[in-house]
Amino acid sequence: MPETKNIPDKIIQRLPQYYVQLKKLLSDDTEYISSEKLSKIMGFSSSLIRRDLSHFGSFGKKSYGYDINCLYETISKILGFSKNKRMIIIGAGFLGRALANNKSYQERGYELIGIFDKNPAIIGLEFNGLKVMDIEFIQDFIKQHNVQVAALAVPSDEAQQAANILIDAGIKGIWDFTETPISTPENIILVEQNMNDGLCKLSCRLMQASNHYNEV
Repeated sequence: MPETKNIPDKIIQRLPQYYVQLKKLLSDDTEYISSEKLSKIMGFSSSLIRRDLSHFGSFGKKSYGYDINCLYETISKILGFSKNKRMIIIGAGFLGRALANNKSYQERGYELIGIFDKNPAIIGLEFNGLKVMDIEFIQDFIKQHNVQVAALAVPSDEAQQAANILIDAGIKGIWDFTETPISTPENIILVEQNMNDGLCKLSCRLMQASNHYNEV
């Protein structure tokens, strides 16, 4: 398997899309696929797909195309899905509850083991089989259970304070839904999930489609 540090970031960002489409092809009992057919499914050019996949090794078979199962397994390993990662959620409001009920964690190697909040009215409620715990005990929980990842779903004005608590407890990665800048040390992996970015892009595309873009 290739070292991920040798794979460009732009390709790493496209890997989840390859993973999803290859999984669908496997469910249809498809064994091989050409870059041209994959191009139509993915919406990428066939030349881009060939360049991307060349970083992972040789998966092709002359006159057949890419070995889908082999490519799927390799991308899964590169994405770290075969390695277990313990995860918690900070903030049990509507967003935190939606995250708690996400059914795709296990497939991607995540084990959700805790949900935390500071609101007495929420502490003790149960979501996806997990009772919400008091955030007061979060640092001890992270250390005792070797938690690696935390999803941050607190109000924006509490984001930095919550992040600091996680960092002090030894968390390795933060999945941030607060849509506000937070400061973290270089050794902390921070992934910001900004839903408003998607709404802005959608709005812009709608404007273009309705021919209003050039009238602004």
